Amino acid sequence: MLTGNLLLQFSQQHDSHPRLIPDQAMTVFVDPKPLREFVLINQNSQPFNLLSLNGQWSFLFFGFTHCPDICPTTLTTLSKLREQMTKGDSGTKNIQLIFISVDPKRDTAVKLKQYTTYFDPSIIGVTGTDLQLHNLTKQLDATFEIEDTLSKTSYQVYHTSAVFLINPQGQFEALLTPPFDIDTISRRFTVLKKIDAIKLLQQNKSL
Repeated sequence: MLTGNLLLQFSQQHDSHPRLIPDQAMTVFVDPKPLREFVLINQNSQPFNLLSLNGQWSFLFFGFTHCPDICPTTLTTLSKLREQMTKGDSGTKNIQLIFISVDPKRDTAVKLKQYTTYFDPSIIGVTGTDLQLHNLTKQLDATFEIEDTLSKTSYQVYHTSAVFLINPQGQFEALLTPPFDIDTISRRFTVLKKIDAIKLLQQNKSL
């Protein structure tokens, strides 16, 4: 990953190649990182895996339903972000928001569905076993830790506050870190899409 917060920007005035500019909204991979296969379960108790990301711009956020502040705030922001980026005829329609619970002991599929629907019915709630979750978090360098306590119902879960952006090819392309500015992220995302379109065109021509 690039050092610091950088965003790829395309400049038609100079040439047809992307260049880098400092940016506080996103940290972007110059070469997006392909994800390996993983298997989780969604809020409808159906498999959620690498194929579930195909063809979609996926915003992944790790958390848990008992989270007192970071998770509710982030999910509310993501819902507003999705609304802004998908509105109008020119909006991006292939966007999905994915809330991945790292607290499988308390967050059942039913509870995840109730929780995510409160913020936005389009949010996909996902969870899995500890082993399954670590398989994905390690690929993204995401971290979480469950408080060591004797209580089975009352404990804290520590997790990253970042949002991970996966492109339609199933590659980890960008990292969003708080505070999240909806307008800025939306503008940068538009630029990022243009860059990806150019990359795919160049790759197809080289085949």
